[in-house]
Amino acid sequence: MAIVRLQRRGMLTLPRAIRHQLQLTTGQALVVRIQDGRRIVLEALPALSPDDLFDRYPISGAVTPETTRAMIAEAVAVEQEGRDRG
Repeated sequence: MAIVRLQRRGMLTLPRAIRHQLQLTTGQALVVRIQDGRRIVLEALPALSPDDLFDRYPISGAVTPETTRAMIAEAVAVEQEGRDRG
């Protein structure tokens, strides 16, 4: 267990040992959930290459900012659903 402090503007620094243990990299996306009204749960999204992303989430039709946001939201929901099941 590690104790961290909330910094200005809501920033947290995860201790190096935890980052290494979870193989987290700079810029990696994390899902943040509140559990039981008091616990914060952080889950690392897998770092996927562009080829992996296109294989998992093929693009059909025009790509606009709106469709891009929708595709990202859908991808995060699919990943979260898979984590919740397994």
